[in-house]
Amino acid sequence: MASIEILPPETGLPTRYARRLDRQAEQIGYVARPGLRALPSGSLTMVAFAGLQVWTLTILLWAIWWPAPRSRGDWTFSLICTTVLAALVMGVIGLLLRKFPGFLLAVLRSPFIRLTVTDRRMLWTLPWGRAPLMEIGRERIMGGILGPVDRKGAGSAAVMLVPGDPSADIDGNIHFDRLPDAAAFVAAVRGC
Repeated sequence: MASIEILPPETGLPTRYARRLDRQAEQIGYVARPGLRALPSGSLTMVAFAGLQVWTLTILLWAIWWPAPRSRGDWTFSLICTTVLAALVMGVIGLLLRKFPGFLLAVLRSPFIRLTVTDRRMLWTLPWGRAPLMEIGRERIMGGILGPVDRKGAGSAAVMLVPGDPSADIDGNIHFDRLPDAAAFVAAVRGC
């Protein structure tokens, strides 16, 4: 009969012992806080057109209230015209917010979104939120593409996701405009 050899407890195993519960910390490869540069590319044009609308509204209000109303009929006319104008403006704003409910919220919070790429996932977070806005696991990321960059290194990039991923566009990518240090972002996406 063969005997079983029992080793003393201080004998080390030939390989490193690791338990599944011992987790390693995530390695952060890229962090971006783009600030005002993260606003969508058409934001300045949108503000310019809104400014023209405000200017037109100011001229209309001036025409209604100048010269100052003197009689009861002038006051009635000025108040009715101002009320109708305010109702039309509020109606247009309400219609736009109802048709595109998330657009204004997305534009307003875009400068505060922090993009983080780790060895396990890619996260979009807000400083005041506990849960991430969006999280994509590393198993869903196939690679990255670097677009044109400026002399400071900021530019566009894309993340290629697995075919059929619900977060991707029709080409299977997520596009980023004006990322700070876009080359480091693509290297972090490819490397981890």
